[in-house]
Formats: sequence, C-alpha cells, structure tokens
Amino acid sequence: MSADFVPVPAALIELERHLLAFLEAHPAGLSEYELLKRLREQNALFADFNAREPLSLFRSHFLLFHALYRLRDRLWLEQRGQLQIDPLQIVLLPSRPVEHVADRTNVLAPYDGLGVWYGDLERGAAVAGTDVREWLNQFEKSRQALNQRQAALAELGLQDPVDATAIKRRYRWLAMRHHPDRGGDGVRLRRINAAMAILKAAAIRPAWPGR
Repeated sequence: MSADFVPVPAALIELERHLLAFLEAHPAGLSEYELLKRLREQNALFADFNAREPLSLFRSHFLLFHALYRLRDRLWLEQRGQLQIDPLQIVLLPSRPVEHVADRTNVLAPYDGLGVWYGDLERGAAVAGTDVREWLNQFEKSRQALNQRQAALAELGLQDPVDATAIKRRYRWLAMRHHPDRGGDGVRLRRINAAMAILKAAAIRPAWPGR
C-alpha cells in the first residue's frame, strides 16, 4: 500500500466508493481477503499490499476496516443500507428505517468498540513492523500453549471446559491409582505428572506481554 499510511480525504472517499461498488456487485458479501485482493488491483492505496509481509498486512487491514466503518455509518445515516462487518463476510443489507424520526442525523449511528478503534488512523500509523511481529509471535505461542493444554488434559482423561478444581481432583486420583507403591505403572505416572506440570505452567503464564 501507499507509503503514507494516513490518506488525504479525497483518497478515503474514493476508497469508500470502491468498497460500495464491490459490495453492491456481490450481494452475498465478500471476505476481507477478497476485498483486499480487489483493492490491490483497483485502488492506489493498496497497490503495494502484500499478505506475506506482516506490516503491510496489518496496515492494509487497518485502513480497510477504517473505511468500512466510515462507510457503514454514512450508509446508515443516508438510509442506503446496513453494512455488516466481519473478516469472513462483509455484506451490505437493506436499510431498516428508523420510525418516527424526521431527521436521521440526530439519531446515533450503531456504536461498537471496534468502530472506535479503527476510527483513528493515527493509531494504525503508530504501529511498527516489530510490533506486528511480536503480536504474531505471541499469537503462535498462545496457539501452541492451547494445543499443549488440550494434550495434557487428554492425558488426564479430561477436556475443556474444565476448571482447576476438577483437574486437581482428577490428577490426585490418577496419581494414586498409578503410583508404583500401589502396584501402578511408573511410566504412566510420569506422563500424568508431566501433564499436570504443563497445566500448572499454563495457568501462571501471562497470555500477553504486560498482562
């Protein structure tokens, strides 16, 4: 995409025009990635979009959603449609008129926290490539930790949703049953202890830096 992350107003208006044309031509909706591919071909702001480069992907995503929420609010005020925004399906639906309201500009547009988040382009511009790579690394670590938790629970014969009390109860029962002093299998006991160690570590490990 363009080296200047914060576009001039005219460029944003042109971006909204492109988005509206794409969505009107596809009543069933388009995914975020499908929109980004079309924009790369037809909108100068996304000419350098590269899904394999983390910062390019993040900035393209941020700018796209900034424009989508702008478009959503404008269409709502003009009673031209309702824009449902989800990365997997962005779809334009018929407008639902607000009854007994003569001036729609005095009625608040739909509010949600994501619209506020994407509303500030400076927030997206402040994000560096190192930030995006760190987020991706943390996401991968979280995914691996989740897989480890699921495997550890399976070793104890459990699965989510399950709380810490139930896990401890199950662990103690298995540890007693498989303890060699009680005629159990020492190898099995070591696997049980390893599973419990993984679950304890996951419980105390922060999910995100600084949290």
